[in-house]
Amino acid sequence: MFDCSEVASAVESPSADPRLDGRFVRCVPGTDGRGAVLLVGVVHDHPASVVRVAHLLDAFAPAVLALELPPLSVPLFRLYGDDRYVPPRLGGEMSAASQAAGDVPTVGIDAPSRTYLRLLAAELLANPAPRGVVRALARDLVSGVGHALACRLGALVGAVTPVRLRLYSHIEYDCSLLDDPTVQADHEAAHVGQRQAFLRAIETPPAIARIDAVREAAMATRIRELRAAGDVVAVVGIEHLDALETAL
Repeated sequence: MFDCSEVASAVESPSADPRLDGRFVRCVPGTDGRGAVLLVGVVHDHPASVVRVAHLLDAFAPAVLALELPPLSVPLFRLYGDDRYVPPRLGGEMSAASQAAGDVPTVGIDAPSRTYLRLLAAELLANPAPRGVVRALARDLVSGVGHALACRLGALVGAVTPVRLRLYSHIEYDCSLLDDPTVQADHEAAHVGQRQAFLRAIETPPAIARIDAVREAAMATRIRELRAAGDVVAVVGIEHLDALETAL
């Protein structure tokens, strides 16, 4: 079982790689026969996040790897992770996590999923939403299902051919894995600070707020289920860390 004090030491040591930034790593101790949970926060596709994920999975091997991906999308990112390059050329931190975890069972915990649909239906029944919000929720769900199905098809194509389809929106930053680790870490921290300042300055639309709340509830529910198998490493966007840590 993970020792959360060892996780803290690994990310807070003065000699630690600056990309391990302890602000983006949370550890929930195991209790009552349930495994511990190591939450690794990421800025999607950022070089510092890719390194953080790979390093922590090398240091703390889980029983289950949980990724902020729809279950249907996981096979594509597992395929991306099966690459001779380290980190993989496609798939950002999610394929890097798959590569570092090796044969560890990998589970998608994001929407669309059965858990998300169940919780979304319960939320709308308990707190009916205006028609405009319902339409926005429906559009988001249809878009998510369509993209997840495309990823699943891409995985099937990749399984029988050498073709690797890029079926996600890769984000480019003004730094790369070739830059000094401190440069990468500082760039990531600045990006997070700017995004948080922006989000504090605007009012989140009701539909987005409800989607995010149900997504986080669904992810937390799925992680709780996975803890029965042992320790879990969950790779999620930094913006979800507080809610998931509290829920777990």
